[in-house]
Amino acid sequence: MLVLWELGSFTLAWGLARYDDIRYGNPRTYQTNSVVGHGNDSPLHPTHFIAINLNRQAIVVEFPAGNPSGAQSYVVPYYILGQGGDLTPITLEFRDVTGDGKPDMIIHIHLQTQDQTFVFVNDGNKFRPPTSKDNIHL
Repeated sequence: MLVLWELGSFTLAWGLARYDDIRYGNPRTYQTNSVVGHGNDSPLHPTHFIAINLNRQAIVVEFPAGNPSGAQSYVVPYYILGQGGDLTPITLEFRDVTGDGKPDMIIHIHLQTQDQTFVFVNDGNKFRPPTSKDNIHL
């Protein structure tokens, strides 16, 4: 019975890793579009975002209104540690968490045991790391 349990656990972990390979690629990459008020973006020309787990570092590249000449990059200020950290998917969410009416960027790091979240605050032209003055409500 124990052998079947171990075999099932191994098979499930292997299957989930292959699913992430298909969904996010390697290195783990996620792409989305959102209107965040940068570079005159609009629903017709939204801002494009690419989130990547590059060597255990979460990096987001922003193309305001889809224009690569104004690209900005944002780096989460900590490394993804632990076994399989280099295979951890990163996803993005955009919603106002500071109450200023501008959508902020929420980075989700999907670890095996839990999800970690980091917020970049929208200042109207770009995103910035939060400060102690920011009143963030997730």
